[in-house]
Amino acid sequence: MQTVPLTTKHAHQVAALHIQGINRGFISSLGMNFVTSLYEAIAQSSCSFGFAVEERGRLLGYVAFTNNLNKLYKSVVVRKGWRFALLLAGKLFSFSKLKRVLETLLYPARIKKKSTPAAELLSIVIGSESRGTGLATQLVRRSFEHCRALGLDKVRVLVAAENAPANKLYQKCGFTLAGQIENHGVASNIYEASTAEPAAGTIVEEVALRLHPPVKKESYSPKRQLNRVA
Repeated sequence: MQTVPLTTKHAHQVAALHIQGINRGFISSLGMNFVTSLYEAIAQSSCSFGFAVEERGRLLGYVAFTNNLNKLYKSVVVRKGWRFALLLAGKLFSFSKLKRVLETLLYPARIKKKSTPAAELLSIVIGSESRGTGLATQLVRRSFEHCRALGLDKVRVLVAAENAPANKLYQKCGFTLAGQIENHGVASNIYEASTAEPAAGTIVEEVALRLHPPVKKESYSPKRQLNRVA
């Protein structure tokens, strides 16, 4: 099992996991081709990054981030706008779907008014067979390390208030509630987190130690050394 940067080669498997894990989300309702193209654009954009956990060519989970949502939207439109328009053409016959597309496009401007960090955790999904193994926390921590390397000291995430497991995960990873916003008719919590190294003794730090235990140094023993030589 290895954690690697998210690339376009992961897009199809990531899309499948997204639709499986966020099956009530609006993006999922737009279909496999659209979601695949979306993650291709995210992987190609200089305004976003992500990580994937692989095992023998199979994707166990992923996380996607953006360091600036406004810039990401613009880069996605420039790079994939025509393709998205074609993919959406047959799906916007209902007023409700058209309204939700417009809400999605206006989301960056709406969230900006909340004075939250520009960087955002876009999505994180762990496959059903790998849930409860700490992979989600591991991916968040790996992403925080990358945020620090980019000079991003804070990030936000949006999650449905009724999604208890996701809210619990973000709280465990050090996110604190910063406000609420209505998104697609659903009350959503806005969480913020510092990307700094967790302080010793905190829950986040304890989780980190379980995922990456320190290497125990052996004390020097002449007898042990002789036995190794023998």
